[in-house]
Amino acid sequence: MVKWLVGVVANALHDVGCQNHTCLVLTGEQGRFKTTWLDRLCPRSLQSYLFTGKIDPQNKDVLTLIAEYLFINIDDQLKALNKRDENELKNLITTPAVKYRRPYDVYIEEYSHLASFMASVNGNDFLTDPTGSRRFLPFEVASIDMESAKAINMDNVFSEILWLYEHDFCYWFDDAGIEELHAGSRRFHVQTIEYELLIQGFEKPEAGDNDSFMTTAQILNYLKTYNVIQLSEKRMGEALHKAGFERIQKRIDSKNPVYGYRIREVSPNPFLNRV
Repeated sequence: MVKWLVGVVANALHDVGCQNHTCLVLTGEQGRFKTTWLDRLCPRSLQSYLFTGKIDPQNKDVLTLIAEYLFINIDDQLKALNKRDENELKNLITTPAVKYRRPYDVYIEEYSHLASFMASVNGNDFLTDPTGSRRFLPFEVASIDMESAKAINMDNVFSEILWLYEHDFCYWFDDAGIEELHAGSRRFHVQTIEYELLIQGFEKPEAGDNDSFMTTAQILNYLKTYNVIQLSEKRMGEALHKAGFERIQKRIDSKNPVYGYRIREVSPNPFLNRV
């Protein structure tokens, strides 16, 4: 949280590049004052630089928000984004600068990235891409004491944050920090049907068992024998990585080596009662 706040200051004071590469996200049950609490992170004197609402990542209006606002608070929208919009949002969070033409201007101009992103989500599962979770910094909200929140002077908070920034506080995530971020965000991932079927039907082989090997295509074909659901090879690959199955290269029947996983079917077959 402190890293993100210092990143807000860095974004505001740097003229070149984007300094805050994560979107702060509060998750939890509806009616927990998540959006209101996020709004209060913006000092009263800077309320005109706060945008709260839904955005269209494909619309050029969001470029204006990035260049002219300090905070962009996305209100309960992350779950509803399609894949294209989700990828575009991740690009917007880290884009170094934006280009657009202001009303009544003649030419397109380039503007610095000023805004930092934050968002609220009802429920906890909103992350769909394991490779892109580093762009989101999620916290689950149990409850919020709004009276205590109202008593906090954010001008004083940002005075301390500015001091940290001026004294070279590390507000970005290094490799170890990124790994920690990935680990902490796992419980916020949407469980795909590929992952659920994988952990139900397969297990890791014992040490020394070198014969348990299957390619992604073989795993999918096995599951399709017992399930009529359409499965994705890409999502299955992500599920295998998430579940910790070891990817190896193996030569079969003296042919060219192929990539697959050390994996074996669960016995007895848990899918037989579905056929």
